[in-house]
Amino acid sequence: MTQPPTASPRPRPRPLLSRRLDTLYVVYFSIHLAASVLIDAQLSLVPYTPRLYPAPVRAALSFYLEAFKDPFLLALARQDAAYTWFHALVVSEVVVQLPLFVVGIVALRRDDVRVYPLLVAYGTLAASSTMQCIASLVFGNDGIGLTPKEVLGLLQNYVPFCILPAVLCVDMSMRIIRLLPSPPSPASQHKKDR
Repeated sequence: MTQPPTASPRPRPRPLLSRRLDTLYVVYFSIHLAASVLIDAQLSLVPYTPRLYPAPVRAALSFYLEAFKDPFLLALARQDAAYTWFHALVVSEVVVQLPLFVVGIVALRRDDVRVYPLLVAYGTLAASSTMQCIASLVFGNDGIGLTPKEVLGLLQNYVPFCILPAVLCVDMSMRIIRLLPSPPSPASQHKKDR
């Protein structure tokens, strides 16, 4: 009687702090998780979601909007139909990205390679959607009426949230490629075809 195939044992996880990029990703996901829950999620289903938050958290959103004059979040707060595209991005952040932050934190801490494809998807979505905001702010009409200092302040908020997901996407893609078996050489493929 033959035994069913067994999965090869997974290598012992490496400590998180020995993996610098993974440590950076865990810190990034933790910061982004807090910002998404405390700021962006409040505006995901205006006028319904703000009532779900305690007054101090609503005050933090008000402070952010007043201090940074973020044209995208201000448009959501006033329910501007011209920013439906951004509303869709914020809803996708709450529905898709928030769970991925949690999964990413847990899986990276465990050194679990199965999370790599999900992180490639996250990195692609986050980098491209944040790039839209940056381009609209710098080259479009969304920066009009803002001082150079205010634009710089917004870019300091947005650019890291574009660069880090792009780095994550490339890094995880390369890790996946390294995990895949090497393709057969043309000579061995030629022998196999005979």
